[in-house]
Amino acid sequence: MSSRRLQHVYSANHSHVTSVPRILRRYGSLWVALLCIATAFSAGSKAQAPAHPPQSGILSIRQLDVGQGDAALITTPEGRHILIDAGPTAGAVADLLWKDGFDTLDLVISSHNHADHIAGMSEVFFSYVVRAYMENGIPSPTAVYRRTLAAVEKEQALKYLEASDRTVTVGSVTLRILPPTRLDNSQNNNSVGVLLEYGRFRALYTGDSERLELAEWLREGRITRVSLVKVAHHGSVNGTTADWIRATSPAIAVISVGAGNRYGHPSPDVERAWRSVQAVVYRTDRDGEVEITATADGRFAVHTRLAAAAARIP
Repeated sequence: MSSRRLQHVYSANHSHVTSVPRILRRYGSLWVALLCIATAFSAGSKAQAPAHPPQSGILSIRQLDVGQGDAALITTPEGRHILIDAGPTAGAVADLLWKDGFDTLDLVISSHNHADHIAGMSEVFFSYVVRAYMENGIPSPTAVYRRTLAAVEKEQALKYLEASDRTVTVGSVTLRILPPTRLDNSQNNNSVGVLLEYGRFRALYTGDSERLELAEWLREGRITRVSLVKVAHHGSVNGTTADWIRATSPAIAVISVGAGNRYGHPSPDVERAWRSVQAVVYRTDRDGEVEITATADGRFAVHTRLAAAAARIP
């Protein structure tokens, strides 16, 4: 069993060979694709099954361990994939997902255009077929943003979705988009918010939104109680308010953060504040990758990479 695999009751009875279109995107020629496939079969070994195959009726949300940054992969019960942000390191997220054996992302969302959220985005476009893309529409004067924009523009069949007040459906999952508030010109306070709904289960992702944007969404009545909150801005003091905590009242609060980061994230006060509403707090620097699996009746379970690794130690 792969050291990255979490503790799931997933079926492993599926063989998988990387598809030709995906290899073509990475290597750029048909003969290399055919050579790779021929080599796999001539070796007489079965290709590795996907690490996280979809399970009927189960929604998977994986907060990837990308260090001081953000990236989450959502897999619907139908096996369709949504990526929110792509981490702070070029290629890291694409490499993590490569091991799962799929070649298409149905929707990719950049919450905002800071490097710790989009540095890996251009490699995602290079490595996968991306059907639709959404970002906050606010340019950034950085090389990382220019690389991301260039990768997006090369995808001629890509559907660009404006981050407006809208609902996007992917399989049996509904994404209610919280549009950037435009109250200032910052990237953080113009993060795209996503309220994900699968039956009675709800999860809320809001990028690096700070108090100004959080308060505006609350004022507009867009926020409801949820099961899962991805804590904004890596658990910094300006990414959480008492009103926000009361309105969402989650059972799970996940903080995507890098170990020993120079910002001092997350704030101990923020962690205590989320725990004050009985939320269980998970941190990627401490727990590794965090996966939430949920059913449409609202039940869910949490699995962490480090807990799974510890369970395998004899």
